[in-house]
Amino acid sequence: MGVTKTGNTAAPQTTTGRQTLSRIERLRSSPQFIMVLRRGKCFRSQTVRIHYLPTDRGRSRLGLVVSRKVGNSVVRSRVKRRLRHVFRQNKDRFPQSMDVVLVASSRHGEGSFDEYEAALRRFLECADPRQ
Repeated sequence: MGVTKTGNTAAPQTTTGRQTLSRIERLRSSPQFIMVLRRGKCFRSQTVRIHYLPTDRGRSRLGLVVSRKVGNSVVRSRVKRRLRHVFRQNKDRFPQSMDVVLVASSRHGEGSFDEYEAALRRFLECADPRQ
């Protein structure tokens, strides 16, 4: 792990590689979102609604919906980063490939990383996506 000088302090620099979702791991168009929201099933928690639709693509894909009711742009970006991170960490736990749309709850506002992770884990334990 290298160290980069920034002003008077040294900031650690990680070399773990890319931490992004590839294009094939993201829902990108409006019709893709609409199909999951209309044809899929829904799992609800206090912080997030999880809409899901099993597919045969061989890989799960993620879409995010974070409205302005959640907060200003800084808060919305933070929520999206947390949701993407939780999905990345748990995508191998899905029993089959599926399209997933995570909708942040506007009533709860900005949730913590732990709350989002707990909601996704409850979804993976309780909901049977094969039904």
